[in-house]
Amino acid sequence: MVKQKLYEKEEEIITMKKYLKATADELQDIEYLNNTLLVKERTSTDELQEVRNELLSGLTDFSWRSSIRIKKMGELDPKPFQVACKEKFSSENWDIKSVELCSLWQENIKDPHWHPFNKIWINGKLHDEVDAADPKLKELRDVWGEQVYETVCVALSEINEYNPSGRYAVPELWNFKEGRKSSLKEAVEYLLKQLKFFKSRSKHPR
Repeated sequence: MVKQKLYEKEEEIITMKKYLKATADELQDIEYLNNTLLVKERTSTDELQEVRNELLSGLTDFSWRSSIRIKKMGELDPKPFQVACKEKFSSENWDIKSVELCSLWQENIKDPHWHPFNKIWINGKLHDEVDAADPKLKELRDVWGEQVYETVCVALSEINEYNPSGRYAVPELWNFKEGRKSSLKEAVEYLLKQLKFFKSRSKHPR
């Protein structure tokens, strides 16, 4: 009886060892596959980044009328400042005042010590929202109006998303027709379409 139990225990131990070895081999295979996928992912990411950089370079000189071109994320739109200053100042110096005001607020946006954001929960995720009660922003809104305030809020949100540590504007592929970030695919397609157009014009000059 004792021998039988010992035999059964030995069989259990042998079976368990086989199972553990098989599991270890399987884990090793999974780890190898995971490492292979990580290498491929890094390679793909690097290649996509190279494509993106080439597109950023290629689209830099495109006309401002192009639907897909470069947008500097965190850079202020000067138009609302021009409109506001045109209303407040004489026809002689409004343009100078608008440049000064826009430059001042661009510097404010770059200031790493100024962080006018509140934390809010959206769909279970924590997000930064521009703090409308911030003293600087309240004064800006009261003195210069809604359009100037909105363009500063947009630039603040962009810099907070794209470059919160450096606080300087960064280039992004942008679909200006739809007001959103452009995918690499549509940027490549657009660039190829423009190249074909220019080639056809060079072959058939007017």
